[in-house]
Amino acid sequence: MNAQTHPDASKPWYQQRWLLFVLSVPITSVILSSIMVYVAVIGRDTLVNDNYYKDGMEINQTINQDLLADELALHPKVTINSQGQASVHFSSSKLPQQAFVTLKIVHPTVGSQDVLVKLLPTADGFMGDVPSSLEGRRYIDLYAFDESWRIREEVVLPLKQHVMNNSDRARTLEQQMPKEQP
Repeated sequence: MNAQTHPDASKPWYQQRWLLFVLSVPITSVILSSIMVYVAVIGRDTLVNDNYYKDGMEINQTINQDLLADELALHPKVTINSQGQASVHFSSSKLPQQAFVTLKIVHPTVGSQDVLVKLLPTADGFMGDVPSSLEGRRYIDLYAFDESWRIREEVVLPLKQHVMNNSDRARTLEQQMPKEQP
């Protein structure tokens, strides 16, 4: 019998091509898993809140804030220009005297881009400065100084004479709110 020898048969085991091919799959798997664990630990998500119970308890307070804004018939005219000036003008006669109003500009996904501004009273409304780099889709929350009422709306910045209307949302929330048992 004539025994034919394979050309790779004379090489040591660590120089075989098939060995490198077979080991490449588990080595790649270990490397990619390590990268995923690193990203999961270091890259924390700012949108996730760990205190779900507290958030659930605050829902009724938020609904009450929206309902009070609807009762006061607040329909403020909000302007945020590209130079960073924010102004709010109220036309409601039911609005109690405010020391200031709080304007919160919330980015939908990136918490580090949220802005909180206290607007001070002027002769014809409230004014304040916001960063001029704000552009694109945002949520604007307008709060009383004592946080008794709130108006929230989705907008695209910069704004020119945007009238916030809270009444439709407040009615929807009132219908969804559970009735208190006597």
